[in-house]
Amino acid sequence: MGTIELLAQDVVNQIAAGEVVERPASVVKELIENAVDAGATQITIKIKEAGLKEINVIDNGVGMTTQDAEMAIARYATSKIRQTDDLNQVATLGFRGEALAAISAVSRFTLLTKTPDAVAGTRVVVEGGDIKEVTPVGCPRGTQILVEDLFFNSQPRRKFLKSPRSETGAIADVVTRFALGYPGIAFRYYSGKRLNLSTPGQDDIMEIASILYGKESRGRFLPISHSEEGIHIHGLISDPGFTRASRYYQSFFVNKRLIRNYLLSRTLENAYQGLVTSGHYPCAVIFIKIDPKSIDVNVHPTKSDIRFSDPQLVARALYHGIRNPLAEYLQQHRMPDFFLSTQEQVSHQKKHPQIQERTLPFQTPQPPIKVNEQPLSKRREIPGDILHLLTDKQPFFQKMRLLGQVQGTYIIAEYGEAVYIIDQHAAHERIRYEEIIENIKQKGSFSQKICPEIIQLTPEEDTLYHENSVLFKKMGYILKKQGNNRYLLISVPWGQHTNPEYVFKELIDLVRQAMTEAKPLHIDEQAAVMLACKSSIKAGDSLTGEEMNRLLVQLDATDHPDRCPHGRPTYIKLTGKDLARWFHR
Repeated sequence: MGTIELLAQDVVNQIAAGEVVERPASVVKELIENAVDAGATQITIKIKEAGLKEINVIDNGVGMTTQDAEMAIARYATSKIRQTDDLNQVATLGFRGEALAAISAVSRFTLLTKTPDAVAGTRVVVEGGDIKEVTPVGCPRGTQILVEDLFFNSQPRRKFLKSPRSETGAIADVVTRFALGYPGIAFRYYSGKRLNLSTPGQDDIMEIASILYGKESRGRFLPISHSEEGIHIHGLISDPGFTRASRYYQSFFVNKRLIRNYLLSRTLENAYQGLVTSGHYPCAVIFIKIDPKSIDVNVHPTKSDIRFSDPQLVARALYHGIRNPLAEYLQQHRMPDFFLSTQEQVSHQKKHPQIQERTLPFQTPQPPIKVNEQPLSKRREIPGDILHLLTDKQPFFQKMRLLGQVQGTYIIAEYGEAVYIIDQHAAHERIRYEEIIENIKQKGSFSQKICPEIIQLTPEEDTLYHENSVLFKKMGYILKKQGNNRYLLISVPWGQHTNPEYVFKELIDLVRQAMTEAKPLHIDEQAAVMLACKSSIKAGDSLTGEEMNRLLVQLDATDHPDRCPHGRPTYIKLTGKDLARWFHR
């Protein structure tokens, strides 16, 4: 073992930068926070090549004097705190005096700044932590920080970055959340030459939400305002019918600080318990104002999380702040049966079982696509009781004698000495999935034209779509650019009849999740599973006898009729022996 020595200053700076500057999005976050603390009402963010080539943040805040500009580059130099006790009442976003020192240590860094009453501004140039130049310069009031060649002197850091589209998406996510958190600030965000986001800065959170979440969100957010034991909560929550397939659309601000906190996210979802379907999450922009002495903002290097001195008190206040307006909404809008809790649904179904045939207001799709005779996957085995039938390509399900439908969900049929209970949604999912997969293999036309709809994407969603446009086209989506993150949705996957914008954004959610997976994900297959689910007959859809028979014929044509794409069984078999045993015969 070598002798213990003090590290060289450049090594110390690199280590410190590693804690604060994880990726380009970290730089954008720190620079926006500085602009907010400076009282800016306009903030412009420009990036090139996922922020690695260039990040340029411009604000109209109070600016800095020459002396402050030089000091700002030094580690632990800050105007926010002076002594230990100040850490207990931090009211600004930045306070450690680390950000600019860390950023300039791993980049080619240029700072332009000017105070309102100064004749000239100041230009500071830093390269890899070394100050190269401090000169007077003509510039407008405020501060402009240009970060070029990020991690140019730390190649191992570059190696651990994600793909350019992932890094660009992370930057767009940061900007979007700050735009939501600070509706009184006008944000403009450019990726390359493309303007991805522009907000008016009129302090209207509802308007910002509609800009970012699109026209489908208009009228779907409920304002909340609640005070309890010194904790003040306000913001927006979505109504129970407006949900997403991930938690991405949830933003929390504590004392105006953007954070990610499990307690807050879990409390939000608890407040919606029994109101949203499994696997879906409410959208929310929630602001919590609390005594700074009741939180610790110094628990994470990037200040992305905080610690509450009394977490249960905060959770209780947040729960009441959300649940009360939800209760009022539910009183004004009687929720349909599918929003009952699972226990209530089961209880209701036990009391009122039904076997019936009803007219369905739509026809089951019959696409002009032949199903591949070869198995799509060898991951699952076909049950022995139907293996010989499918091997010889003999009809099985279509030979069943149809008995009816129960609870609008299960098809009851008889074949030989057995009774079969078929899950209509799972069966149709299998049919749709194999149609979609076959189309992907054949690269055929899988789109159907619809009455064009305008859809609005967030900057991060726009980046995900732009970078994965081949996948979306393959799945059947055809869009035409209309303007700033706005598109005209012209065609959707064949058989997709309802909520085209919602399903499109579900696919964006899937792409986002795939890009964060540690292991490679077969995104084509996962997208096919999702689209099959969204375009299939649902539980609760009453079917006519003709529609049920057609479903059985189509199920016979699939390669793996025993399981839906998620792995759930499509049917249950009850033999005569099973029935006799149950009745103690």
